[in-house]
Amino acid sequence: MISRRNLFDSLIKSHDNQRRLAVNFSLGINAPLSEKLAGLIRQKIFRGELKARSRIPQDELAEEFGVSRMPIREALSILSYEGLVILEPRRGAWVAPITVETIDETYCMRQWAESKAVELSVPHLTDQDLENARKRLIRLEEAEASGDTAAFVDINSEFHQLLRSRCPWPKLLALVDTLWNGFPPLTPQFVAGQMAHDRSEHRAMLETAMNRQAKEAADIMTLHIERSWKSTRDHFQSLGWSGEPVDRNSE
Repeated sequence: MISRRNLFDSLIKSHDNQRRLAVNFSLGINAPLSEKLAGLIRQKIFRGELKARSRIPQDELAEEFGVSRMPIREALSILSYEGLVILEPRRGAWVAPITVETIDETYCMRQWAESKAVELSVPHLTDQDLENARKRLIRLEEAEASGDTAAFVDINSEFHQLLRSRCPWPKLLALVDTLWNGFPPLTPQFVAGQMAHDRSEHRAMLETAMNRQAKEAADIMTLHIERSWKSTRDHFQSLGWSGEPVDRNSE
């Protein structure tokens, strides 16, 4: 969940600083323990095992994962930054409801911003940029074939980042980076069929970029994000998430 204040704060930070703030969503063995735990808790939230507006049982999670409460608290801090968790000192943590309005705001802004960034970037992409994107596409399809959603999430982020990397508007790039925080890049981990749909759209994006068809690449990106928008909306509505306030007295 992205507040207006956080959004505008992000716009005045440098693009490099935005990249340093980005969370690594991989559950790989080299990820820090707090990030691994954040990934596991995130999956529980997205699968509906931890209900929206419910209190997060930190002791139970620590016992389940065989860790102390400290890394659990660190993991919850990561999820709080993403807008998935509400933290209150000395009171606990709750699952923040992802409302239809939050989804619509995030995807509406991302649809315009990322598509525009790609349109401005494509004419300036180097042959090496395109070759790197082609290699990422191969790895994406390998991750899809093996069902490795964690790898898919990471490589997918790299693929998108490559396509917009030569955009000459740094504030626009910073905005897109901000809109990638939280649930948008993680849809392959909880939306059925997302990776298969992504495959044909990614191929079309790369083909138009290689042909220097900037407007066409942007149009495909627009449709790509629109489909993901609908899938994400449908998923959270199926879990019964709404904009009702969090009950901080619940156990």
